[in-house]
Amino acid sequence: MQAAYVEFMLESSTMNVREFYASRARTHKFFTKEAVASAITYAEVLQRDKREEYQPLTFPFDCTPAEAIEVRTTEVIYKAGDDPKAGLLRFGRQELLLPGSRFRFVAWGEVPSLQVGQVFLIGKKRAAAVITACHIEDDVEPDTINSAPVVLPVQVTVSDLVKLPAYRPIAATGRYLIVAVPILPRMRRLKVGDYVVPLVG
Repeated sequence: MQAAYVEFMLESSTMNVREFYASRARTHKFFTKEAVASAITYAEVLQRDKREEYQPLTFPFDCTPAEAIEVRTTEVIYKAGDDPKAGLLRFGRQELLLPGSRFRFVAWGEVPSLQVGQVFLIGKKRAAAVITACHIEDDVEPDTINSAPVVLPVQVTVSDLVKLPAYRPIAATGRYLIVAVPILPRMRRLKVGDYVVPLVG
């Protein structure tokens, strides 16, 4: 099985919507694994079958969410009132992830072609992101003995939590949780370079 450790940097502002309440839109400081998988496999086409837009996305690989290495944010204030040319957000505050913010993830399975310098689009505003580091291994198999200096967080559902002997919550929504899972004896894990991913589920 192939696996890849990837670091990328945002080249324009974007967001991973956290909440939009009382005229304030905030952002998570990570990207979900669905956002990562969609970003690294996205391709432009001139015409799509509309029925496909409502089908669940499936990928021939799995991945971790994109964990922040270094993140900068800013808050943009809109005071356009009722000006019809102002766009969707006419009044309020919007928190954005800024260019230069850096993230990392691990993908495994039938991983798409990835290389340093490759650009993909990610986030609410489809921001350009460039791959700054990429370590690929072609013969990786899960085991219960490998270790590494850094354990990456994983994305789980509420039903997955009962399978975990221990975890530390990082973020939670109604659909998923991002958790840090300590590597314990007999736990299946995947090692890629200096990083290890606990395999849950």
